Amino acid sequence: MAGIMKYAAILTSAFFLSALGLASGVAAQSSTAGKPASILATPADIKAGASVRDDKGVQVAKVVEMQGANVVLDTGQTKIGVPLNLVTKDSQGLMLTITADQFNGAIAKAHARSEAAKAAEQPTPQQPQTTPPKH
Repeated sequence: MAGIMKYAAILTSAFFLSALGLASGVAAQSSTAGKPASILATPADIKAGASVRDDKGVQVAKVVEMQGANVVLDTGQTKIGVPLNLVTKDSQGLMLTITADQFNGAIAKAHARSEAAKAAEQPTPQQPQTTPPKH
């Protein structure tokens, strides 16, 4: 469990997709409007330090490591795990199947969820118990 909690949040496919407002899984993208074709990345494609772009080509993060079925990404402000099935590759390298805005929105929602969970785990301050004086 400690390995999973090592980063700000590890997102599940379902949470990440729901945070993006997407109802179903994301498939590999095909070549459209001059964009090179991309295919789903495999664990062998994930190399520490590799740049990751959004679906428009904007760099959004760098790979930290693989952790189970998640790719841990460093955005420069936080480290977050995203499901491998949201990472594709093309001739230019790794990319997410979403825009930078969608990625940043999902990160914000994950942090809010994480903070709410932390707050729920915090014990509430207990009032000191006083015992009535014995007569």
